[in-house]
Amino acid sequence: MRTALVLGGGMAGLLAARVLNDHADDVIVLEPDDIEPDRPRQRRGVPQSAHAHILLGRGRQILDDLFPGLFDEMIGDGAELLDFERDGGWYADGLRRVAVPGDDMLSMTRPFLEWHLCRAVLALPRVRSLRARVAGLTFTAGRVDGVRIARVDDSGAGGPDGSERLAADLVVDATGRSSRLGDWLREGGFEAPPRRRVGSDIGYATCLFRREPGQRLAGVRAAHSTRTLRSGKPGASSLSPVEDGRWIALTTGFADDRPGRCYDEFVARCLADVPPMRELVRDCEPLGDVAVYRFPASVRRDFHLLERFPAGLVALGDAVASFNPVYGQGMTAAALHAEALDQWLRSAPDLRRPAGPYFRKVTAVVDNAWKTSAEQDLLLPHVAGKLTVSQKAQLYVRDRLIDGCITDMEVHRMFLDVVNMRTGPQALRRPSILLRALRAPRRRSALPSGR
Repeated sequence: MRTALVLGGGMAGLLAARVLNDHADDVIVLEPDDIEPDRPRQRRGVPQSAHAHILLGRGRQILDDLFPGLFDEMIGDGAELLDFERDGGWYADGLRRVAVPGDDMLSMTRPFLEWHLCRAVLALPRVRSLRARVAGLTFTAGRVDGVRIARVDDSGAGGPDGSERLAADLVVDATGRSSRLGDWLREGGFEAPPRRRVGSDIGYATCLFRREPGQRLAGVRAAHSTRTLRSGKPGASSLSPVEDGRWIALTTGFADDRPGRCYDEFVARCLADVPPMRELVRDCEPLGDVAVYRFPASVRRDFHLLERFPAGLVALGDAVASFNPVYGQGMTAAALHAEALDQWLRSAPDLRRPAGPYFRKVTAVVDNAWKTSAEQDLLLPHVAGKLTVSQKAQLYVRDRLIDGCITDMEVHRMFLDVVNMRTGPQALRRPSILLRALRAPRRRSALPSGR
């Protein structure tokens, strides 16, 4: 392959560029934002970058394979390596889940991770970036053979109207959930992929706090708290140490319980949560304003259902499917898509034919993530309305699995394997796991009442 174009310089685009470096002579990342700053910073094209992010276990494995030594470099620059048995606490409705040995996590801000990843990608011998907006695709004989672009100057202003063309043997759409690929396909005489949508309407608020050296809050260095309907209003919160001596704390809510920008409200939510969150706002100094973000719906585009699709084109990351961010699946799903892209290209495909085998691999990744997040959001009262008998049964099983995680290490271990995308959600339906969960004591919420 001579030339590959990657549309988008976020996590998905950077991972795609790393894979394509092994398969193409020239890889060009097209991104209107400046992705080569001299230090980590938030980008306009990533409005959620101010909030807590997590690279799940499977995602870390893939990045470690693609970028040997990168995590050691980030730890040297201030990223925090956490042993969740020793350093962390998982909570459900205020009750601490049993510790599981062997699970760890690398904690950092999203700009810090992207900056290190971008430097590693652009240091590759066959990868370069170009500041440009993509105006559309170009087609020849039923295949995509390039893109039309509008160059962007240092101020971020657009250039010409997209009359400049870049030729390519393969175009990779990594432009995120706002991808215009459906419109571009219609312009070329093809159908847009069918879309599925689950309107979770979640909002989340994040605030940074000063962290003292060696500081622990309620005995832990990191915490993750989920609230089910048993606690009144569902949602989640998290707390973890990040670079530059800071804590990053996040809290979420759905629909009319979405958090706002008011710091007093943020404090009230933390005081009504688990002990580490309460201790945070009592003992630590905030470092700036509360940042908020609203995520209206999980969306997937089912490319595998299209009867006609042009050759020379693939999509990955949020351009294929974007999930409720409270589950933390986005970056790891992008890594799994990049792995699927690598496997497809290593099979020596005929690029004059559509990438059906690639999209089938990606669909398997999306199906598993969708079951873990979007299908669970369908059980939320403001989404489901009156629950059906089947949904009530699903809710009962989910609550019993959560009860099992509080006292049974094997149930919690399997739960964490699913959450970290190391295995599929069907693993939680194994008879042995369900039986252990059903034997666990029933629990009530232990969270403080009210705010």
